[in-house]
Amino acid sequence: MPDMKKAIWATLKHKASTNEKLQHEDCPQGEDSWCTWQQAKAQGNLSDYEHKPALSSDVLKAITPIYEELSNKNLLTRCVRGYTQNSNESLNAMIWSLAPKQTFSGAKTVDIASYCAASIFNEGYSSILKMMDVMNIKIGPNAFNLCNTVDERRISQANERSFDASKEERIERRTARSALEEDFLEEEGVLYEAGMGD
Repeated sequence: MPDMKKAIWATLKHKASTNEKLQHEDCPQGEDSWCTWQQAKAQGNLSDYEHKPALSSDVLKAITPIYEELSNKNLLTRCVRGYTQNSNESLNAMIWSLAPKQTFSGAKTVDIASYCAASIFNEGYSSILKMMDVMNIKIGPNAFNLCNTVDERRISQANERSFDASKEERIERRTARSALEEDFLEEEGVLYEAGMGD
């Protein structure tokens, strides 16, 4: 964990460095480093090295609290154990499953998909039953049972995902899904992309 914290702060120190005030001690060393100063040092070219303009003190003051949060011990502990920090990825995946990116969806459709996805994400599929009730759609026993079954399966899958053994299977499924999407794009071509209707 100390290495993670050091790596986080290295990026800020790197961008704050000047020719007069070097702050590259935490940057990775060697010719393969992302730090251009460390690359120059490894190649013996420090005498020719010029720093790019550093971040201003106002910018540093504004973003330092973000770095403090990113290097928080509790957050890093969760990262070390492999927990995903960004639950938005899961919500986004749910939105795009309701309004796929491969086909054009208008703003209204994406809005509705977002509302439905957020409801399902937070409350489960039973939230759809509440929406149906508000719209005066009669809810039969099959719809009720389906939502309960899907919600139970969702909870069960969430528990399974917490185990490392299922992680590899998920990666394989995701890879297969990506391959299917690529095949679809190859076969059908791009049906929509930004600026297409201009």
